[in-house]
Amino acid sequence: MRSDAKAAVAIFVLQTAGSGVAVYGIPISIAAFLRSGTVAPAVLSLASTGFFVVGALTGPVFGRFGQRSPNVVMLCAVLGGTAAITAMAVHPGGVVVICAFATLGAIFNGGLVVVGTTVLVRVFEGRPSAGMALATSGSSAGGILVSPVLAMLLTTSAALSPSFLVVAVGFLLTSCAALALGWRVAARPAPAVTAAAPARLSAHWPLVVAFSLVSASQLGAMAYIVATGMDRDFAGARLAVAVATVAAVASRWLGSAGIRRLGLHRWTITSFCAQAVGVALVGVAPAGWVLFAGALLIGQSLGNTILIRSQVIVALFGIDDFTGKFARFQTWTSLGSAAGPLVLGQLYSISGDYPLAYLTLFALNVVAVPFLRPWSRSGRIDELQHAGRAVLR
Repeated sequence: MRSDAKAAVAIFVLQTAGSGVAVYGIPISIAAFLRSGTVAPAVLSLASTGFFVVGALTGPVFGRFGQRSPNVVMLCAVLGGTAAITAMAVHPGGVVVICAFATLGAIFNGGLVVVGTTVLVRVFEGRPSAGMALATSGSSAGGILVSPVLAMLLTTSAALSPSFLVVAVGFLLTSCAALALGWRVAARPAPAVTAAAPARLSAHWPLVVAFSLVSASQLGAMAYIVATGMDRDFAGARLAVAVATVAAVASRWLGSAGIRRLGLHRWTITSFCAQAVGVALVGVAPAGWVLFAGALLIGQSLGNTILIRSQVIVALFGIDDFTGKFARFQTWTSLGSAAGPLVLGQLYSISGDYPLAYLTLFALNVVAVPFLRPWSRSGRIDELQHAGRAVLR
């Protein structure tokens, strides 16, 4: 197997396992703890918030160490995730669950997303290739491939401890097999930093704001999409998450082709606008098919955003400075992700009205689009200059 194919498969498996036990596993774990009565709802709410916040803040730390030793960092992330799941099996108390959720947030966001994406960018040189699309789709594939297994283990059995131990062992074995497959590829030396003009992420703050607002709208809608459908007595509400997850995986492949055809700027705007429509549809959802249509549009943006984010950083700063910039970019967008469910939940608690809460998320999404204009304008200028130099040659 070619080295780039090994890297794509290895990171796909790592992110699938990580997203399955972390991002998609968190709601399942919460449901299992609530069902067993071992952890109070308030503690679980605090733990889930800690998952996003800690994951956002630790991304730059993982990225700094992963720049030179990505294999070691990813191995530590796998071991840390295994320890967190095992701790919930041994002593499922409030403090342990909070610490375990925070650890899972850190290892997934920092160790598997930031460092894993860094390895991919080196291998594929930042191109939106099929390999890049395959590997990054792992962060959504966990919802299809892993979460059903977790649901079967954790919500159909009254004995949580053995179930969590099975999850821990499965995560460890699967992740270590993936690391072994891509170990030599990931170990290739980091590119030497060139003497390019210094650039700061803060110089592109409108772009950071745009992605943060879109992430807030995205995750807020996803977090409550089932509750929204069930509140309207729609029996198929749970299928909306499956629709969104499948769309998130498929959108990597469509996004790769879309970026080549429309360009990075136009494709980003198209994806964000489609998500705004999806959030509006979920908010009004007078019938089941409307909820599914909204979930489909939100899911495509969920997948596209992950693919687009790495391409944006490469386009702005190049591969040499990718790790640090991507980690900091991920921190801000992850904080936006944490804010979305909080905003929607609080608005619903105050008003008892889902349309009002989703209208707020829709407004956040719409406001984000104009913040892309400075980046789009600078991108067009760069393209024109590049074309002019090519003609002169």
